[in-house]
Amino acid sequence: METTKGTSNYLARAFAIGFGAGRMPLAPGTWGALEGLAVVFLIHTYLPSQSTLVLAVLCLILGALAIWASDQVARSLRNPDPQQVVADEIVGQMSCFLWVPVTTWTLIAGFVLFRVFDISKPFPAGRAEHLPGGLGIIADDLVAGLYAGVVLKLASLYLVQPA
Repeated sequence: METTKGTSNYLARAFAIGFGAGRMPLAPGTWGALEGLAVVFLIHTYLPSQSTLVLAVLCLILGALAIWASDQVARSLRNPDPQQVVADEIVGQMSCFLWVPVTTWTLIAGFVLFRVFDISKPFPAGRAEHLPGGLGIIADDLVAGLYAGVVLKLASLYLVQPA
């Protein structure tokens, strides 16, 4: 049984820290968001006709895993929201593109908007952060991602004119 628990803890930590991004010395959350952006880019590039469905399913699965993994790491470190946990940024960044067409412009703007909303935590993101355990770690980033997605969607509808 000890081996299973050790493996489970290792997997939780590896996933929660974004397989190393959370250990970057400067701005680990930014590196985690870049990992989420890379996932969006790869899905859009290799599965363009199913990218929205695949992204939605992946957000659900990775979101659930992120809640579990973040909770495990937070408990083991005795820190309610450890800086090295970046699974929340990965999933939050991905959620930004659920209803937004993926282009070079939206990838760049989505990244910047997500980081702005993630750092500033406008209502209710700041409140969501106070939910218990892994849910609180992930919830504020999902809100930030959804805010960024709404801004991007509105910009793509009203500011960007088709050629």
